[in-house]
Amino acid sequence: MNKGVIFLLDNDKEFLSLYGRILKDKGCHVFATDNLFLLLKYAQTALPSWIFIDENFATLHKIELIKMIENVMPLNRTRFAIMSRSRTNKNKHIFPNIEFVYKPKVLEKMIKISEKSCILR
Repeated sequence: MNKGVIFLLDNDKEFLSLYGRILKDKGCHVFATDNLFLLLKYAQTALPSWIFIDENFATLHKIELIKMIENVMPLNRTRFAIMSRSRTNKNKHIFPNIEFVYKPKVLEKMIKISEKSCILR
């Protein structure tokens, strides 16, 4: 796991661009994509400390998506945040390293992570 390496997986290109730029400005190394296979490929070598995944990316298959990532990269090496549209989530405690974050609160979460993990310029 590399401190300060954060991956974003979302179909919303504007979200990726804005939040990726914010994290880069905070000194983080960011890989933002809408392509799961590219994320899996680069995660093997970059070993990100966090991966943020929009729940709409795998609307009905969140758990399968996490298992697919786990096959490439063990969950105990990386923390995951599923960006959720709802404040509560029934899958909240299925995996220990996975948090469900209400999407409007994601920026707050990312800022906290960047303050702990990234090099401020």
